[in-house]
Amino acid sequence: MKLNLEAKTKAQQLVKEYLENNASDALAEKINGGAKVVKDSKMLINKKTLDGFMKYATEEARKLAEKGANSACVEDEVVFGWAIHYFEEDEIVGTLYSEDGTEYKKQSSVTAKASKVNNAPTKPAQKPPLSMFDMLTNGDNSGISATQSQ
Repeated sequence: MKLNLEAKTKAQQLVKEYLENNASDALAEKINGGAKVVKDSKMLINKKTLDGFMKYATEEARKLAEKGANSACVEDEVVFGWAIHYFEEDEIVGTLYSEDGTEYKKQSSVTAKASKVNNAPTKPAQKPPLSMFDMLTNGDNSGISATQSQ
């Protein structure tokens, strides 16, 4: 069965071929048309891509890797199982679209972004310590003379 998935790499092409040969009719319909979901009280279409699957598979492989390892070896059957799961599972969100076909962007609420008011009292500015020259110019000589002794 032909699937509306764009394969950009050889790995993605292998996953696409597996899905085309093994996906049920219901799964193929979900991949090609997306799955209807309700989010923010709106009916949306959840469409998934092979790029999204590759990110998902990378995270799943990372979970299998030994601690401190930079890589993991995963058998083909396991990866293909992840592909079926990724495209079947409605809780895994791909790209959301409105029913008119435009990409859904969550509306940011104005009240949620209200600026935070700082109610902490401000400290009065401290005066820098006086230097000897400040004492001479203030008229408070306090016994200090600017004349040279001979």
